[in-house]
Amino acid sequence: MPATIRDVAAEAGVSVATVSRVASGGDYPIGAETKAKVLAAIERLNYRPNGMAKGLTQRNSRLVGVVAPDMSNPYYPEITRGIEDVATARGYQVLSCSTDRDPGRARSSIDALLAKRVAALAVIGGGDEVVLPDGDLEAYGTEVVMIGRATRRFSTVRVENAEAGQEVGRHLLALGHRSIGFVAGHRGSSASDERLRGLRRALKDAGVEHRSDQVANGDYTEAGGYDATRRLMHASAPPSAIFAASDRMAIGALAALRDMQLRVPDDVALVGFDDIPMAEYLRPALTTVSVSAHRLGTEAMGLLLDGTGRPRRPQHLRVRTRMVIRESCGARRT
Repeated sequence: MPATIRDVAAEAGVSVATVSRVASGGDYPIGAETKAKVLAAIERLNYRPNGMAKGLTQRNSRLVGVVAPDMSNPYYPEITRGIEDVATARGYQVLSCSTDRDPGRARSSIDALLAKRVAALAVIGGGDEVVLPDGDLEAYGTEVVMIGRATRRFSTVRVENAEAGQEVGRHLLALGHRSIGFVAGHRGSSASDERLRGLRRALKDAGVEHRSDQVANGDYTEAGGYDATRRLMHASAPPSAIFAASDRMAIGALAALRDMQLRVPDDVALVGFDDIPMAEYLRPALTTVSVSAHRLGTEAMGLLLDGTGRPRRPQHLRVRTRMVIRESCGARRT
């Protein structure tokens, strides 16, 4: 495969930003020895600068990149739509990529967006598959905002996950449940971990123990929620209520409970998270935590546009949630 800018940086023992500056032929001050090492590495590896190198002096400030983990999940397109609504109104065009939670694909997506010389980059999701390199971002002056992931390095827009999890826990406790199963997202998801932490805080405050076998990973998919629910219900002490960290997993949980001849909410109460459009039309209608995914996108785009082209300190916004009581938890009947 052709040599990349990172290959040259490794060969010369310098940063990606330094290689970009040398390759661009600009007037950025670089020592003669360093420049010679970079040029020698370029020649040895037969490196041919592409649009990324040109971006140093020709950055297209009207493009915004969006990287999301799974565009088949209706939650992420809604965030992207919020980004697009603000971007379009301000004369920007949005380019979006889906990583499928794969680190290699995420790296390729970032490379492709930087090659397009995006002025700003929005990374959606609480997973750790996206790693942003210092050199590339520094070289292009690209603004970054993380949506759903905690970091001090970049601006962030996040949901109050722990507070929402605690509210769900208190709600189920008030309905008389003491054994509550949790269907988690994929391993390493900060959002899922925070929701579980909030649930456990509510249970601890009530003097209720939450065991490790009351948690099963569902990978944020319907199939994952289905399998996780069956594992929870086959435990030695099956839960009387299940809190799924996403509505997609709650849909899978609902199907699993029906296949096991269990009624919702009569035998098992069920609560989801996100309030996707389908949640209201399930039967029973799904009790869930409502998150304005569209607002997450508009807030994130606001941070990007306010900061593009000007150095500033990272800003951190939190978006509140709202619990929507429907039929699946049994509260309306009670």
